[in-house]
Amino acid sequence: MPKIARAVVKNPVRGQTPDYYTDAEREVKRMAAEGTAQSVIEYMPVVREYWAPFNYANFDVDLGRTDPYVGAEYNNDGVELDEPPYGAITFVEDEPIVGVEVIGSACVPPGFVQIFAEPVEWKFPRTGVKMKVDGLWGEHLRWNLVKAGIDEGWRSAGLSSAHFSLPASKKVTIMAGSSHDIAELDVKNMRHDAHYCIRIIRVTVMRKL
Repeated sequence: MPKIARAVVKNPVRGQTPDYYTDAEREVKRMAAEGTAQSVIEYMPVVREYWAPFNYANFDVDLGRTDPYVGAEYNNDGVELDEPPYGAITFVEDEPIVGVEVIGSACVPPGFVQIFAEPVEWKFPRTGVKMKVDGLWGEHLRWNLVKAGIDEGWRSAGLSSAHFSLPASKKVTIMAGSSHDIAELDVKNMRHDAHYCIRIIRVTVMRKL
C-alpha cells in the first residue's frame, strides 16, 4: 500500500448538495452579483527542491508495473515511471503548494508530464485541478545506442522541464510518459518504451508574510 494516497480531483462532497454546486463553487457569480470588494493575496514563495530517488517522508513513489518488467525502474538518470495511470509520484507539503516544476527526460520524445492536485479549497466544479504539459523535447539514450558508441553529445539527448502554476493545493500527484513509437527491439520484447524519467521536482509553497 502507498504511504501517501494519490491526489483526487473530484470534490469529496460532490453529490451531497441539493444541486451540483457547493456554496464555495458559487463564489464568482455571488461576488459579482453582490459587488463584493476583494483583497489582494500576498505571500512569500518558498521553493523546495527534491532529487531522485525521492526518499523523503512527504513523498510516495509508485513505479507502476514491475513484474513482468515493462521499463519502470530506478536508473542512473532518475525515476522512470510506468505510463499513466500506473506510475506516479505523490507528495504533500505543510504549506499550500502553488507551483510544481518537473525536470527529466523522455524515453521516446516528445514526452509529457501531467498533475492531479487536491486544492486547499474545493471550488473548481467543472475542471478539478488537473494540468498537462506535452511536446517535451529531450531523451535519455537507450542502452543499445550507448553500446553503439553514441553518448550524451547526441543531438536529441537532453532534459526537458514542465512548469505548473496551480491554485493553492495540499497534495499533488505527478504522472508522465512519452511517445509510442516502436522499434524492432520493442516488437521482440513485446513492450513499448513510452516512459518519462524524473530527476528533479521543485515545489513552490505559499508562506504568509
